[in-house]
Amino acid sequence: MTLSKKLLCCLFIIGSLKSFAQSTAKNEKVKWGFFLKSNVNFFQINEPTIDVKTDLGFGFGNVFSINLNKSLGIALEPHLNFERHTLTHIPSNSTLKLKDNSFAVPLKLSVKLYQELSLIAGAEYLYVLSKQNEEFKLQKNNYLALAGVSYAIKFKHFTMVPELSYRLGLGNALAESPLHDYELKRSSVSFGIKVM
Repeated sequence: MTLSKKLLCCLFIIGSLKSFAQSTAKNEKVKWGFFLKSNVNFFQINEPTIDVKTDLGFGFGNVFSINLNKSLGIALEPHLNFERHTLTHIPSNSTLKLKDNSFAVPLKLSVKLYQELSLIAGAEYLYVLSKQNEEFKLQKNNYLALAGVSYAIKFKHFTMVPELSYRLGLGNALAESPLHDYELKRSSVSFGIKVM
């Protein structure tokens, strides 16, 4: 089964679960939904002879949110990310492609600032799923801090929430290797739309 067919199946399953959750949900304080996002990573490496570039990635997953009161909310958003990165050794012009398929679990605290505009802060655990080159491996376990803004647009049967966020890696994104001691810092900007 191709990747596009797998993604389509996942979206149908998410849609079915969402319909079921909406029909059984009785408490407005607890909401469930799904989201799609696109993101771009920015890497900084402590080795000047290596250049790191990344393609635009995408992700999708679920949203579980609880309104603590009128101004505060907390959300858990497990999702899958699909990204690609290119490491180029400048003197030799040799390149290495890294697949970065990962599972992320961000925990977010939102504070309503004005009407439906909210400020978001939190932390994210990122686990890299893809197999990689032995010399340059992305760290399997990553921890990131995040901050962003969102705006809820309410419709009759659902709420759509566009969100812009920034993530900053808290450790070395490259796994330790006897072949190098490079340090790679990960950061990213994401734009997503949640439907709840």
